Amino acid sequence: MTQYEDLTGAAGQTMFYRAERFEAGKLFRGLVPATDIGDLPHRLCDLSMSGLAAIASDGVDHPPVGENVPISLRINNTPLHTGYGKIVRTEPLYAGTKVAVNFTDGHLDIASLIAGHREQTLRQQLNTHTDHQTHLVNSNYRLLCVDFLKQLRHYKQLLDYWKDEESLMGKRSLSESEVVALCVEHFKPEWRRFQADTNRYVESVLNDADALSAAKKFTESVITPDLMPGPIWQRSFEKPLGYPGDHLVMDYVYSWRDEGKTLYGKFVHRLGLDALECVATRMTMMQQLIADELAQDPEGSPLRVANLACGSAQEITNTLSLPELQRPIQFSLIDQDENALAFAYSKTYPEVVRHRGRARVQCFHSSFTELMKGGALRDILPQQNLVYTIGLFDYLKQRRCKTLTRNLFEKLVPGGLLVIGNLKRSFNSGLWCAEMATDWSMHYRTKEDMLALTEGLDCASVDIATDRTDRIYLMSVRKPL
Repeated sequence: MTQYEDLTGAAGQTMFYRAERFEAGKLFRGLVPATDIGDLPHRLCDLSMSGLAAIASDGVDHPPVGENVPISLRINNTPLHTGYGKIVRTEPLYAGTKVAVNFTDGHLDIASLIAGHREQTLRQQLNTHTDHQTHLVNSNYRLLCVDFLKQLRHYKQLLDYWKDEESLMGKRSLSESEVVALCVEHFKPEWRRFQADTNRYVESVLNDADALSAAKKFTESVITPDLMPGPIWQRSFEKPLGYPGDHLVMDYVYSWRDEGKTLYGKFVHRLGLDALECVATRMTMMQQLIADELAQDPEGSPLRVANLACGSAQEITNTLSLPELQRPIQFSLIDQDENALAFAYSKTYPEVVRHRGRARVQCFHSSFTELMKGGALRDILPQQNLVYTIGLFDYLKQRRCKTLTRNLFEKLVPGGLLVIGNLKRSFNSGLWCAEMATDWSMHYRTKEDMLALTEGLDCASVDIATDRTDRIYLMSVRKPL
């Protein structure tokens, strides 16, 4: 047994005690309190007795660091906490700006907050069937969701029964993976038809805030709980890092493994993988573009490649896993999430060592705004042969995308290539899965929207390709020699 005098305490920065922080998604189980900072709406990420962190929507003018502002948390317009806090830190993210606040007029009573939240959650659940917004949800959409839910529960019953029978009989004709795959393949046509039908409805209400909100609440109440046994759905919905589509969600798609505690969990996880298959296809396309650039000048000068919002950088790991490189290559990985950089570096560094000086990976924990406003990163980063970002633009408005396109284009050497990926706007997209089922909002663009990003640039060529799922655009812009 450890004695008191044996306890060593902490060292370095960890010596400074910090009040325990709680992830909002886990603490409040999906119904996260509405949060206002300086009278502006924010999405709550985490909180403690002494402060909180929340994300302001893209384009919102959040209060500056150092300012003392009013803070409020509420459920169903019922206050859970009101007070004041000082802005101590801001951090640009894909979907907006993360703001850290320290309370200045007291503390947050976590136990009372949870108790108030539970009461308001109960009241909301009691009022679910008389929700005045339900009439805003199209009856055909409601029927689609109910039919889909019936099918999900049918497959759950089948898989539970198969598992019970296997336990009783003690013999296997099929492995668990084979059973799940068989069910997914059988359901896949209906699954894709359902997505196309619901995408049409979502498209019709995207510009109607009340109808969109009502449809999302209906979907999250009726469908989302039955998808939560699938880890990819759960992580996408709960957003434990404070933003959607983090590097571990992407890694689910790249690894394509069975995940889930039950056969049904593995089944719905695979449905999520199918919905996000375009993540894997765009990665493969980007990997091929890197290979093409490597092949242009074998044994020539090093190929400099910058990846903005790199995430797990799977295409780079795959490139470096080749037995030999046709020419030296230098990768600059840029991301606002330090965890993503750590993940990417851990995967790429062993390959860098193996190539004995012909490869280099340098990571920058920085934001895309550093490249937009001419910050330190813009000065440090040398001119590049290839610059690409294949997920960031999904979260940015058109005006910001155009500015960033120009700034990235300026970082190219003569003859260099800029590649931009974006979700394609179509009825085959993953719009319903993201927007309705997991509250994952993104910008889906047309071919015309993509071309508009290059207006005013001196381009030698512009090429727009789609992936095999027809859900992704990959635009390649070549700079003149």
